[in-house]
Amino acid sequence: MPLAGALFLALSPAVRAGSITAESIWDKKSAIERAEAQIPANATVTNTKCTVVNVHIGNYRYICTVEYTTAPSGTTPSSESSAPAP
Repeated sequence: MPLAGALFLALSPAVRAGSITAESIWDKKSAIERAEAQIPANATVTNTKCTVVNVHIGNYRYICTVEYTTAPSGTTPSSESSAPAP
C-alpha cells in the first residue's frame, strides 16, 4: 500500500512555493508592495516578513520577504471577473 501512495503523490500536480525579497528606503509598506509586484500572477501570498535595518543614524532600510505558493495551471478556480476591464 505505501507504494500506491507514493505513486499517487508522484503523479499528482505539485504546489510550488517561493519567495521574493524587496527593499525600500521609505517605509515597510513600500517594500511589501515592491515584493508583491514580482510574484507570479497565479500565486497566493502565504507569509510576509520584514526587517528594519539602521544603515546610518536616522536612515533606515526596510527589507521585506513575501512568501507564496502557486498551483499548477488549470487546477485552481479562476478568481478573475468576467466583467470587461475599465
